[in-house]
Amino acid sequence: MSEDPSIEIPDRMPVMVLPCTLFPHCLTPLFIFEPRYRAMLKQALETDRFFCIGSRDPDIDEDEPEVASISTAGIVRACVTHDDGTSHLLLLGSRRIRLVDWIQRQPFRIATVETITCENENPSLADRLASDAIDLIADFTGEGHPMSTQVHQHLRSLDDPSAVSDVIAHSFVTDPRQRQELLETLEVSERLHRLGQFLQRSITEGS
Repeated sequence: MSEDPSIEIPDRMPVMVLPCTLFPHCLTPLFIFEPRYRAMLKQALETDRFFCIGSRDPDIDEDEPEVASISTAGIVRACVTHDDGTSHLLLLGSRRIRLVDWIQRQPFRIATVETITCENENPSLADRLASDAIDLIADFTGEGHPMSTQVHQHLRSLDDPSAVSDVIAHSFVTDPRQRQELLETLEVSERLHRLGQFLQRSITEGS
C-alpha cells in the first residue's frame, strides 16, 4: 500500500484551502457548499477527478491565506450532489505533492504541482518504529474494543511503514500543525519517530 508511482498525477491541480491535512492512503469526507468550490468540484469531476487540500494556519482567517507548499494529491472516489447544488464526497489521498506555482487564484486556486518521493534510509528501523506506533494506538482505541481489533488488523496487514505512519497520523493525530509536520517529513523513520512522540504526548496528557 505504498504511494503508487504508477498513478499518473496531473501537473496542475485545483486547491481547496482548508485548515486541515489530507494524507496518502486515507479517505476524507468533505461537504462542498461554497460557490467557488462547487465550481472547482465540477471542473474536477469533468476532467481527472483530482484536487488537493492546501493547508492553511487554523488561527489565521484571511481572504488570501498562506498555504503550505506540501500537500497530497486527492482523487474523488464518491460524490453525491444535492438539489441545492451542495455535494458530499469522499477524497482519497494518493501521493505527496509540492505546490510549485499559482496559475489561478480566482474563483478558486489552481497550482502547478510536482510529485514527491519519500525516502526510507533505514528500512529495519522504520519497520520497528511502525510496529511501536501500532502498539501505541491501543491506548487510544482500547484493548478488546471491536474497533481496536479492526484498526490493528488493518495496520498489521500493511507492509509499508510509510503507509502505516500516514494511516495512524490521519486517524489519531488531531493537532493541525502536527499533522502538517508529519505530512512534510519525507524520511520515513524520522516521520515515525515524530509520530511516536506525538502519540506518547497525547497519551500522557490524557492520563
